[in-house]
This record gives sequence, structure tokens and C-alpha cells, in this order.
Amino acid sequence: MKWIPLVIASIPLLTSSQVAAKVHGCNIKADQQLWSFYKDKFITADGRVVDSGNNSISHSESQGYGMLMAAFFNDHQTFKRLWQWTKSHLQHQNDPLFAWKWQPSKPHIPDNNNASDGDIFIAWALLKADELWPEQRYQQQAKAIIEALASSHFVTLGEHQALLPAHYGFEKANATIVNPSYWVYPAFNDFAKMNSVWTALNQGGLSILDSNQYGTYHLPSDWLEYRDNRWQPSEQFPSRFSYSSYRVPLYLIWGGYENAVNDNFRRWLFEHNRAWVDVSNGQMAPYGAPNGANAIATLVQLSQETYKHRSALPHPNSSDDYYSASLIIFSHIAFHERYCQ
Repeated sequence: MKWIPLVIASIPLLTSSQVAAKVHGCNIKADQQLWSFYKDKFITADGRVVDSGNNSISHSESQGYGMLMAAFFNDHQTFKRLWQWTKSHLQHQNDPLFAWKWQPSKPHIPDNNNASDGDIFIAWALLKADELWPEQRYQQQAKAIIEALASSHFVTLGEHQALLPAHYGFEKANATIVNPSYWVYPAFNDFAKMNSVWTALNQGGLSILDSNQYGTYHLPSDWLEYRDNRWQPSEQFPSRFSYSSYRVPLYLIWGGYENAVNDNFRRWLFEHNRAWVDVSNGQMAPYGAPNGANAIATLVQLSQETYKHRSALPHPNSSDDYYSASLIIFSHIAFHERYCQ
């Protein structure tokens, strides 16, 4: 994908009328092509979101993604199907969190451990749904998830408040492992209205990003660890900025936060269009990035422009798998919630 460089001007504080003149494409809720495409391709009749790029499994992340989109597009019938499937197939018996993976073959739940980002999206979607359909008492169910995460998945690493990726498996004898893409900043903004600890988690995530920009392109590794009182790419995973980390600039912009990682990502992707880069040695994937990654890089570019046109963002198409299509649609939603309110 080639990109025509633009002159980036400093953006003054705008009045509502000026925003209306400078932001174009705020009719996303009426853009039914986005939601209809996603529903038809990835959501089954019983409410399972199928990860088409990963052996047709489902997981707490995919269910949370679908639920959030259904709420955004005001589709209560689909939301109810998604939530019912999620509760019935993934929710733990002894706590309000969710098994991270469901597979078509038996055993359907091969690992009962959770993934905190999936839990976060489910809770956030429930909060959004409660604003639309308060009679369903979705907020009570969201609060239970949010409180469970705050009481069991927060750790202090150095001076930073951090989020464990799961209930177990990431706190080692001499290191604690985190994933920067699990910081869903806009969700934490909403959670903080109930408990200020989520504001501290947002600030911790920003500080961790500041301390973990590596290599020629100054990008974080997908997995980081705090070892011997310092941060470094995790020794248990490849030291790559890749699929997981595309979400970092998406969530930052969506949440209204600035970080150098945003533009570092944009420059690297528009220059090389590779699926990943090893932050330790500069090696890159021999294949290109998915459309979802380019959608987020375009969102970063739009965030820097005085006149913002949502038409610059792509729509998902038949070549996009579940993850790429999700990132594209979230780029549209983030544009709306960040610039059209």
C-alpha cells in the first residue's frame, strides 16, 4: 500500500461546529454494509463468532468483539444470541470470567484458563448494551466481570500497574509476562467510572509502552516481561511486533491517548507492509500485513490530519479473515467514538 505523505499541522482545540466541518463520515451507524458483512461471514445462527483464520475456533475475544459490534450497531437480537452462547459455553462455574477457547472438536474447552482481554471486551460490551437496553440489567453482569478482574489480574511491576494476561501461567519465579495489546484503553476509561484503579492501569500501560520501544522502528514486542527490575521482550515468545500488537495503536487512539508507538507503527507499516518485524534483529515476515493492520495505520494517519475523512478507511472484503475484518470495523468504530462525538 502506497501512501502520499501529508503535511501534519498542529490541531487547535475545536468547537462543535468546527468539528462537524473537519470530520467527515460520521454516519457509520447507518453503514449497515459493515455489520451485515461481519454477521453473515463470521457469526453462526446460534451466536458463535467463528475465527476463520484459526481452525474455526471461537474464544472469549471473538465473542466480546461480536457483542461490542452488535451493541454499536444497535442489534439487540444478535447481541442476545452472542451473549447467550458466551454464557452457556465459555463462562466459568466458579467465577464470572470465561474460558479463552472453544473448539469444534471435543473436548470443546481444552483449557479452562481465561484471557483477560476477552473478559474485558465482554464486560465492555455489556456496559454498552445496558445503555441501550437497561431493562436487561446487563450492567450487573458487567460489574461482576470487572470486579473479578480488578481483584485477581492486577499486579504492580516496578512503579507500574499492570494487567495479567490470564489467571495463571504468566507469573514466573523470576519474571512476570504481560501483553501490551491487552490494554483496552477505551474500555478502561469506562470501567474507571466505577473504580479508579482502571485509570491507574491505563497510566501503567502508557508508561510500559514508553519503556519498551525496541529496534530500528522503536516498537514493542508482543510479549514483554519484567525481570530483575527491568523490562525486556519476553524470553518465552518470539521478540516480534506482530498480529497481536496491531491493536495497540488502535486502542490508544480509541481511548484518546497519544504515544510514540502510534506513529512508529504507521511509518514501519507504510514503508514495508510486512506482517511482523523482530524488534531484536530487524528481520521481517516474508509476507504482507493483513488489511486490518493497514486500516489501523490509516486511522493513525487520520488522527494526525486536520480534516478527517472516514472514507480513507477500507471496508472488509472476502479476503479478510475474522481478525482482519474485526480490526477494520473497529477502526471505523474508533473513528466515530473518537472524532464524531
